Amino acid sequence: MDEIPALNTIGLKHGTDKASSLHNYLEFYEIFFASLRKEPITILEIGVLKGASLKTWEEYFPRAKIIGADIVAATKRFEHGRVTIELLDQSNVEELVRIAVKHGPFDIIVEDGSHFWEHQITSLRTLFPFVKPSGLYIVEDLQTNYGSLGEKYKGIATRTCVDYLKDWLDLKVADDQLPLHVVEDAFLRTYGRAIQHMSFYRRACLIKKAFTPVVREISPGQPLARAVPPGPVVTLGMLAHVTGRGDVFGAAGFVNLESDKHGFQGFQIDSDEPILEYRVRRNDSAWSEWTVNNNFAGSRGQSKLLTGAAFRLRPHAKERYRLRTLCRFEGSDVPLEAADGQDCVAPSGAALCGLQVLVTKR
Repeated sequence: MDEIPALNTIGLKHGTDKASSLHNYLEFYEIFFASLRKEPITILEIGVLKGASLKTWEEYFPRAKIIGADIVAATKRFEHGRVTIELLDQSNVEELVRIAVKHGPFDIIVEDGSHFWEHQITSLRTLFPFVKPSGLYIVEDLQTNYGSLGEKYKGIATRTCVDYLKDWLDLKVADDQLPLHVVEDAFLRTYGRAIQHMSFYRRACLIKKAFTPVVREISPGQPLARAVPPGPVVTLGMLAHVTGRGDVFGAAGFVNLESDKHGFQGFQIDSDEPILEYRVRRNDSAWSEWTVNNNFAGSRGQSKLLTGAAFRLRPHAKERYRLRTLCRFEGSDVPLEAADGQDCVAPSGAALCGLQVLVTKR
């Protein structure tokens, strides 16, 4: 049986600068590529030049669909068989998306384009969403972010791609020490922890994706109250805006997602009649004004977590109803309970992560 040649051997044969003759990327890549060798994968490479690396992928991955993308029209001559050439401007987000929608999602993306810092960052932010779960994204020639090469490839950018990758690395390595909900950059907020690993190599970085699709139909969790007070229970609905989940609706007067990662930013209590008033305590310790049920208290999408809540029956409802409130705060599985008109706040000032409002008829 003929021995299967190594990726670097194939690269040397076709003359790609990714081989050990220059950058020596291929020995590194093969650690991650070997398990995909016989699979019907899809590869996108930004930057075609003389087509040597496309020929390398074509031989190494015998069942792969290979897309090369370049701004130079003459690169179309390398299109044949399983290799497709697309013309695009790497700095144009719409063109990147067009190619990604047409050919993606991708198992492997290799970014080896202009090497300008803003092009590297733009391509990463635009194309990484089109990488399959467990797929790979590679940024090559990161040495252009340094020294005399940095002056040449800086362009209009104010920061390097390596700086951007380091910010991403911080969010992955720091885990629960750096909260994602306060990160301004939407890409880093989305993918800060949605990778298996980020592997740096001489002049390159390889990122393995581990993104779990977002499920928007979310259960409100388990009730906080172990026992319901006596009397017929009044039907309440609770809509809570929760970090990392958006709006979550609980038809039985509670939302408790049982994870400290999902703090409340605001909520609304729905009732057929105006019997409740409530207010919220923000993360700056300030309380909102009281509002009547069927109105939203707090905020949406501003990453301002609530640190307390208070509920009270309206004067005309006090003779007819009883009120009980339970709040669960970050760092504890044991809810705090508050009576009619009492503030429910954790002594530590922790974020509100679960809430239940019980109204029963006397």
